[in-house]
Amino acid sequence: MADKIVIREIIADFHQRDLPAFTPRTIDLSCPENKIRCLTGIRRSGKTFTFYQLIADLLAQGIKKQRILYVNFEDERLLPLSHGEASAILNAYYEMFPANKKQKVYLFFDEIQNLPQWEKFIRRVHDTENVHINLTGSSSQFLSREIATALRGRTLSYEIFPFSFAEFLRHKNIPSEDYSSQGRSLIANAFEAYLHAGGFPEIAACAEEFRLKILQEYFNLILYKDLIERYHIRNHSLIKYLLKFLLANNANLLSVHKFYGDAKSQGYKCSKDALHNYLSYLEDAYCFSLAPVFSESLRARQVNNRKIYAIDHGLVTAMTHSRSYNTGRLLETMVYNQLRRTYGRDQIFYYKTSSGQEIDFVAVERGQVVEVIQVCVQLNDPATKERETQASWLAMQELNLPNATIVTRDETDTLVEGRRSLRIIPFYRWAIEPTTK
Repeated sequence: MADKIVIREIIADFHQRDLPAFTPRTIDLSCPENKIRCLTGIRRSGKTFTFYQLIADLLAQGIKKQRILYVNFEDERLLPLSHGEASAILNAYYEMFPANKKQKVYLFFDEIQNLPQWEKFIRRVHDTENVHINLTGSSSQFLSREIATALRGRTLSYEIFPFSFAEFLRHKNIPSEDYSSQGRSLIANAFEAYLHAGGFPEIAACAEEFRLKILQEYFNLILYKDLIERYHIRNHSLIKYLLKFLLANNANLLSVHKFYGDAKSQGYKCSKDALHNYLSYLEDAYCFSLAPVFSESLRARQVNNRKIYAIDHGLVTAMTHSRSYNTGRLLETMVYNQLRRTYGRDQIFYYKTSSGQEIDFVAVERGQVVEVIQVCVQLNDPATKERETQASWLAMQELNLPNATIVTRDETDTLVEGRRSLRIIPFYRWAIEPTTK
């Protein structure tokens, strides 16, 4: 257990130092003070800096910093952590600020999974002390469904994504509301950077020469820490092959049966059950999402292949050869992740019209389809425009919606047929619109 002097030093360091600079995130983190707020998400998505944003919000409300305790359980001064460490930290805090025993205290515990039996400590403190608790943890050991079980209904979980395009602009100090020609040019140029670099906060701030290396390190961390170590996977070569295959085939339909045959032909030992388990692990680690077909029939959703989307398109460009992906698939992934931020993972589907045409996305809210969105890099080819617009008109008709959207790279238009309208809009405009949800 760390020496009490060291613990007091850690507490004092937080109170004496200014908060690090952070880019405000566009996410509603509202949480009743009788609930434990838990931030989850893929590694390096910015959970710690989101803590700083929450702390800054408290300070702006007039909460004195002495009523806030922030501890990072990866601080080497605390290592090795032992059972009871957190109790010693909390006791030392109240010794330093005894008046706070009678006031609400705001606890921010970062990487809490490093503390043995952390859930017992958190439950006790939540139930006995006048505190509001905030937690983050490694995605490999801090899954939202496991948190709910460990803390028995005391929590609300919030998924932190890599930067959205609006957050990317904010990080680059580019005003999204600047409609001048220069402003539009800056936004369009930022879109091109975002398209290939992705939204991980560290990547947004680093030189291009380091981008690939950093993202490849993320890949290896996910592979070994979040998959192999966590789930005790012995077949290292197969899980690595699957992960690379999914990145190379991002935004495509995934057939487990076909991949199974391909893997067997390549000499990998595997079973279909193992592959389904691996895919579940990848979703749990926030690496990928699997979007089903939209249908009222549960069987139809089960028998149709799902579409695979990486949590951040930067991983795709970093881990696959440039000939293995195309801009359209990257753009589609960006649209999917933006919709997921708005509606949640389980409310985004692809759709097949009665004539077999595929619509990239339908978004569902309270059981009703509220958006139809097609993604197409360019519509300047007449045949392409005819195909994409006709599919959209038919989807609107079948789903009884008055409008739909085609998200493009840089084209703008509005088409009208009777009472229905079809908006064509560049991603860099669509992604920064205020959400209507």
